[in-house]
Amino acid sequence: MEAEISYAIDLPQVVNSMNAPVFSWEHGVVNFTDNEIWFPTETSWKVIPLRSVENVGIDISPAVINNIRKESGYLDELMVNYKKSSLFGSSHIRHSMILAGNPQDLAQIKDHLIEKVGLRVNTSFEGLKEEEIKLLNLLATGTKDINRYLPLISDDRNILQRAFETLKRRDLVDESARITQQGQYYLEKKKGTSDPSIEKPVHFELEPKIETQTASNGLKPKDTMVQFTKKYEYSFTSGSVFLEDLWRYIMVPEIKDIGLKVSNINKPYIHIQTRSGTSIDIECENSQAILALERIFNEKENIQIRLLACLYLNIREDYNIANTLYFEPKYLNSQLNELIANRLIETDKTLSNNGFENIRHSLNFERSVSLEHFKRTLQ
Repeated sequence: MEAEISYAIDLPQVVNSMNAPVFSWEHGVVNFTDNEIWFPTETSWKVIPLRSVENVGIDISPAVINNIRKESGYLDELMVNYKKSSLFGSSHIRHSMILAGNPQDLAQIKDHLIEKVGLRVNTSFEGLKEEEIKLLNLLATGTKDINRYLPLISDDRNILQRAFETLKRRDLVDESARITQQGQYYLEKKKGTSDPSIEKPVHFELEPKIETQTASNGLKPKDTMVQFTKKYEYSFTSGSVFLEDLWRYIMVPEIKDIGLKVSNINKPYIHIQTRSGTSIDIECENSQAILALERIFNEKENIQIRLLACLYLNIREDYNIANTLYFEPKYLNSQLNELIANRLIETDKTLSNNGFENIRHSLNFERSVSLEHFKRTLQ
């Protein structure tokens, strides 16, 4: 079959975070045979074998759809993922193509591709099994100790392997089990759905209530990292940040709203809305660090509690404290002197017993936990 359409091919698979104007649009009569797709060029043809096609009918974010329609002049579009040989070595790189045209033509193209390729289930995310959804949620947390939580999904390793292979095949995670842009888009889309069966969170009962956990003064900022994810609509960036470097990525005046949420594996994380419209999630294996950071970055919190929380996390250099809390140096010095006068910290900025007792109550830890145990067992 053949159809006159507009098309953009060889796109990297980050299409949902790109704007349509960066696409190289072409227009012509495209031939769809039993084995290939033939795109006309100025001098010859660009041929994509159907055996390289992986997914047909990929979901596209609304913002990108609007740009595609504006640039192509059509009101319907179809995205297809396929593999292309790398220029280096024997590996393959995943690419996308976007076809834009009349709805009737695109419907026929989609049916043809699905019939020839055999991909009856595509990445519109329909038909994900419960264990696949749970595994995707778990991988999205970036937790290091993943093996600890896998039995909460299933004790059958074969089921877990099949679930992982399904997520990879749909481009929701990569070979290293890191969530992809497509996977992130799915999770964002799932949050906004009105389907009660999807809205219901997937819970993992991992540990006692947060309030019963314990803390210590042995935490080292350069040994403790958090997972930092910044999002705007369907674009996002994510990575690991040391505790004392967080102020370089988010400063207090930028924060419009901050609060604690509970992840799908029942661990607390910080959710921030910024004045520029982005959202930030901060996660950490150590729940006490998250509780302390929420106090630190909350400008409405008591000033001395914010400072004590900083020292509790062993962020002690004046430069880092001042920038983290957004204090003027002179003001920081006066507050430190006040904490010393009130016997909440020592002259070397370590917390006194009174300081530990104060921060323990502030972070809502269980009162039954002994002070010595509280000071000893964070790591």
